[in-house]
Amino acid sequence: MTMTATQPAQTPSFLRNEPWGIWAAVLFVIATLITAVVTMGLPGLVLVMVPAALGMLLLLCFIVFG
Repeated sequence: MTMTATQPAQTPSFLRNEPWGIWAAVLFVIATLITAVVTMGLPGLVLVMVPAALGMLLLLCFIVFG
């Protein structure tokens, strides 16, 4: 009886090319928004979203203008 070497399982290419960091950031933002709404209601949502929107605008300016 002979034993053949087995190949390690290959990860599909669509999983290797996935931007996991971006998905983790999106999940973090959604969890933060839900936590803010559950704990503080609508003012909590505003309290979290206004700085987040300003931060995204600043980041976009850095990307566009260098």
